[in-house]
Amino acid sequence: MSTLDTSSTGLQALLSPGAVRAAVLPVVRQQISSLEPTLARICSYHLGFTDEHGDPSGAASGKLTRASLMTAAAQGVGLRPEDVRIPAAALELLHNSTLVHDDIIDADELRRGRPAAWKVFGVGPAILAGDALQALALQMVVDDPGPCRAEISSAFAEALRLVLSGQSRELTVRLGSGTGIAEYDRILEEKTSALLQCALVTPALRAGSPEHVLTALRGAGRHLGLAFQIFNDVEDVWGDPAVTGKPVRGDIGRRNPSFPVLAGLSAGGPPSERLRELWHSDGTSAAHLQEMADLIEESGGRHRAEQRSRNHLESALEDLGRAGLSPAATAELTALFDRIVNRTA
Repeated sequence: MSTLDTSSTGLQALLSPGAVRAAVLPVVRQQISSLEPTLARICSYHLGFTDEHGDPSGAASGKLTRASLMTAAAQGVGLRPEDVRIPAAALELLHNSTLVHDDIIDADELRRGRPAAWKVFGVGPAILAGDALQALALQMVVDDPGPCRAEISSAFAEALRLVLSGQSRELTVRLGSGTGIAEYDRILEEKTSALLQCALVTPALRAGSPEHVLTALRGAGRHLGLAFQIFNDVEDVWGDPAVTGKPVRGDIGRRNPSFPVLAGLSAGGPPSERLRELWHSDGTSAAHLQEMADLIEESGGRHRAEQRSRNHLESALEDLGRAGLSPAATAELTALFDRIVNRTA
C-alpha cells in the first residue's frame, strides 16, 4: 500500500469536490449497473444519473460528503485516495439506501428538488431498491482486496445496524412530544453519526492505526453527526427549500420532534404551553405551521438548537485534533466539518 506526503495546496486539489466525484462516481455507476435492471433504473434515478425514463440526467447526485470525509481522513493517515476509493463509493451507496427508505417512511415527495424515487416508481420497488443499495455496499467492502478487509466490513455492518436501530427508535418517539434530549441524541448517534464515524474510521483501519486514533475519529464523527443533524433540524423549520431540496417545516408538520421543538416544549412559559397545544392538534395549514415556528423561536428553541450545534462542532474539532492526522489533512477536515454543518461554500 502506497503512502503519501502532500502539501496543503496539493491536498486541496486532490480533495476538491470535482476530484472526489471523478474518483467515486465511476465506481458507483459501475456497481449500480450490475443490479437487476429495474432496481438499477430506480437507483440510477435516485442518484441523479438518469431521469424517470432511464435517459441521462443532469440532476444532482448528492454532495458525496461521506466519500469526501473518507478521502481526507485517508490522506491524514498516509494513504492515497485510491486506497479507499471502493469503501468510499460503498459508503455513499449505503447512505443513499437510507435516503430512499427515509423518503418512504416520512412520505417526503421531494429529494434534491425532484420527485422522490417512491413517488416515481412506487413504494414497493423503492423499498427493494434501497435494500439493493445496502446489499451492494456490503458486498463491495467484503470483496475489496485492500488490507484489513474484515475489520472494515465489520465497521460497515455495525454502521448499518446502528442506522436501522436509530430509524426504528425515531418511529417510536415521534408519536409524542415527551421525548427527552438524551433519547434524541441517541437516535442521532445511531441514525446520523454512525455513517460519519464509519467514513472517518475506515482509512485508519486500513492503515492499521492505533486504538487512540480510532477512538478520536469515532468521537469526531459522533459530534459531527449531532452538529449536522441539529442544524438540519433548524433548516427544516427556517431554511430555504432551494438550498435543502425539501419543503420547509416537514418535520413539524408530521409532528416529528426535532431538537428546536424539544427545546421549545421544555422551555416553560406561555409560548411553550401554546406550542404544546398546537403540537397535539391536527393542524397542518401554512398558518398553523408558521405559528408553531414562531413559538419555537419565541421560546428559545431555535437559539438553543443553534448553540448546541456549534458546541458539538467544536467538540468534533477537538476530537479531530486528538487523532494526530497530518496537519494538511487536519486543516482540510476542519474546513470540511464546517461546510457539512453550516452548508458553507
